[in-house]
Amino acid sequence: MKRRQYLAVLGVAGGAALAGCSGTSDDDPATNGTTDDTESTPQQNDTESELEAITQDFLEALIAESFDEAYDYASSEFAQSVPQDNLVQQWEANIVPLGEFNQFTSIDYQGEEQGFDVVSAQAAFADGRAEFSVQYDEQVIEGFVFNVDTWSPPAYVDESVFTEQEVTLAASSDCELGATVTIPDTNEPVPGVVLVHGSGDQGRDQQVGPNRTFKEIAWGLATRGVAVLRYDQRPVACDIDRTEATVDDLVTDDAVTALERLREYDRIEETFVAGHSLGGRLTPRIAAQDDERSGVIMLAPLAEPISDAIVRQTGYQLEQNPNLTDEQRQAQLAQVEALAERIRTLDIGDDELINLGGGERGKPFFRTLQEYDHLETAASLDISRFILQGERDYLVTVEDDLAIWEEELAGDPEVQIKRYVTLNHRFQPGEGMGSPSEWSEPNPVAKQVVVDLATFITDQSQNPS
Repeated sequence: MKRRQYLAVLGVAGGAALAGCSGTSDDDPATNGTTDDTESTPQQNDTESELEAITQDFLEALIAESFDEAYDYASSEFAQSVPQDNLVQQWEANIVPLGEFNQFTSIDYQGEEQGFDVVSAQAAFADGRAEFSVQYDEQVIEGFVFNVDTWSPPAYVDESVFTEQEVTLAASSDCELGATVTIPDTNEPVPGVVLVHGSGDQGRDQQVGPNRTFKEIAWGLATRGVAVLRYDQRPVACDIDRTEATVDDLVTDDAVTALERLREYDRIEETFVAGHSLGGRLTPRIAAQDDERSGVIMLAPLAEPISDAIVRQTGYQLEQNPNLTDEQRQAQLAQVEALAERIRTLDIGDDELINLGGGERGKPFFRTLQEYDHLETAASLDISRFILQGERDYLVTVEDDLAIWEEELAGDPEVQIKRYVTLNHRFQPGEGMGSPSEWSEPNPVAKQVVVDLATFITDQSQNPS
């Protein structure tokens, strides 16, 4: 028997407000989620792809507040049980306060539940995120659920001691990047740091689910007397030709521009660059192209070749998926292994784009990433370097990545390395090896990481190399 769930709105605290429903569920929509690193995608049939496309069209109509258009995708039973005015009221009360729509982070067919096909979607907004679940019968919407999460500052943040300013960075002759400078409220000189994203197309907060890794770090550091500049990546802010974009086009050049922009503030004297994941791997390259930087911070920096990393990461994620058979795991891993070999050998067409999760990249990106010797560049720097690594991180691991950095930089008195037993790739506390699903729950960057970053930056500012 089909059990329709016409409209349910689930709050962060787990409460539910229901309208016109003949059946309810307390299950959150399924999440799939990171904009930071590789995930493999199962093969789909045409029906599943069509349902995902309808879901995107339906949600885009709601986001544009074109409610008549949205209801064109719904059944008469849904329209009768959930009058349009009711949905508008729920939407304005729950979704509109999240601010400007940024992007869909996932739209995935979930299978059949209670006789209906179900598609879930996650969307990022300026001030939070929403998860949607849509029920279908013969490609007609019969049920709709959404769950809203909003971001709250971590307890270690004191908003009264800093301010934020919106600025822009010149990425090219015809494009500017949006950026935010978080600066302590003091007349005294302060150090400053630029935050550099990991892989994928990411905004300045490096948001995933309800968590905002870079905003949490920025506010935590500003609370402790350190100014921070974070910015939108060029692929997010600009219309670019991805088939021609190199590592410098997408990462290095804009980070150097950000450092220069931060030094325009009279009160900011010493400047540092901090990169996360792939950004951490590229941080030595950024520092090598900026003569005035005072130190380098590498947060979970990738060390092994990216072609090796995506195979290892995908293998781990496939093992964590209980819905796959061994044959399905092997087939999907074989596809990723073939893709990894093409990346390793640069067997990529001039007009071809490869998406490793969250953003498409072309041959010049992978070529210049291979040409860059991150280990030699990091070892050649004559400034202090600080590497931070969570032991629960399955994307960049102690065994596969940190060990390489340790071997290359062993004995260098200007290098500090710190491991965190309970932290994952985004430096969130937890138990056991990390997984993508834990990023869907509110869990800010650990306070100790922010304290350690502030201590390193302050010490180096007071006692420069």
